[in-house]
Amino acid sequence: MRYALYLSALVASSIAISIPRTSPNVFSKRGIADLGLPADGLTTNCIAVGFLPSEGDSASPRYTMAQINSGLGAKSSAYGWYAQIRSSTFDGSQLLAVKDDIVASGAVFVASIMPSVNFNQITPEVAQQVAAVLKKFTDDGVEVWLRFAHEMNWYVVDGTYHGTSTDFITAWKNIYAANCKDNAHVKCFWSPNQAAAKDLTAWWPGPETVDIVGIDCYPRAGDDVSGNTLFTKFYQQFYDTYSAPYDIPFAIGETGAGDGMKEGWLKQLLNQDKSRYPNYVSMSWFEFDKEADFRIVMTDEATLKQTKDILLSGSGTCSKGGDTGNGTVTPPPATSVVATPPTSATPKPTSTPGTPEQGTCDWGCWGWDCSASVPCQDPWTCKGGYCK
Repeated sequence: MRYALYLSALVASSIAISIPRTSPNVFSKRGIADLGLPADGLTTNCIAVGFLPSEGDSASPRYTMAQINSGLGAKSSAYGWYAQIRSSTFDGSQLLAVKDDIVASGAVFVASIMPSVNFNQITPEVAQQVAAVLKKFTDDGVEVWLRFAHEMNWYVVDGTYHGTSTDFITAWKNIYAANCKDNAHVKCFWSPNQAAAKDLTAWWPGPETVDIVGIDCYPRAGDDVSGNTLFTKFYQQFYDTYSAPYDIPFAIGETGAGDGMKEGWLKQLLNQDKSRYPNYVSMSWFEFDKEADFRIVMTDEATLKQTKDILLSGSGTCSKGGDTGNGTVTPPPATSVVATPPTSATPKPTSTPGTPEQGTCDWGCWGWDCSASVPCQDPWTCKGGYCK
């Protein structure tokens, strides 16, 4: 989670910016029906529900999707995991380490592959190495959403990524050509960090090389998670700019909320009118105790019960459009238009010394991302990119 999101709330304009359309009706392997989401996966209000299991490098232990599914009593539709490209050689070991659990889960694999090398080092050869790793999954029947260099607009600020937006787009196109073009089993998922739509224009690769769009947003402490206002502020302008004009599926690659906000935010994510957001297909929850305790399944019984009440009242197959499904939440009236978690593969704290009570620390806290320009709050210091 990017702590900058906790320092200032970005207020999205209700007017979407104009981005030129290029051959809007000539896109292949795009659409809700062919995204590879499991027919027996969890859906609520026609939204496929997935999780990013804790990797065991924070206050929460390592979870398998088998554990999450067992605790929830349902089958997750999406399985999120992280890996890094650290050099000109990518062997995918971080992804392959959890391959058995991914295959067994039957979920779409949302692979967030993060280049710590400069964008301009993601050559066609490196992109082919990524493709070789992902082929090991698709050969075993796994559908993949490749979330390459997610949150690129933020990570170049905090020093996780390196390079310009032009370099990013070149890297993206190399990844697309090697992995997603003419490959029905791998979709390229463009997923920046929370920002106004106009500020993302430089990072937009164009609809020809994007199969799914989404944006990473987390409520900050004190945000009102009742109703639909926050969903609108976070997602509506982005959806109207990058999904609706091109009929590209919209998915939330990761989100979550801390104590006192989980139930309201989860309801809000699933309480959307499908006639307003017909391309909204999926959301994935960050099942970690990291920076805050985001867990909604691998947690206390009261929270788990709330989660089940929201997610398990019904699921089903929904067609694109106004079908509201049979989830627990009631869609709003048709007139309603009402940061991201640190990733794996980098050293992170494994204990929580001095972790403050909820609400007493809202920036630069233990476990948060940091750099020379993004400091930590006392008593923590920046070590290895994280406040410790």
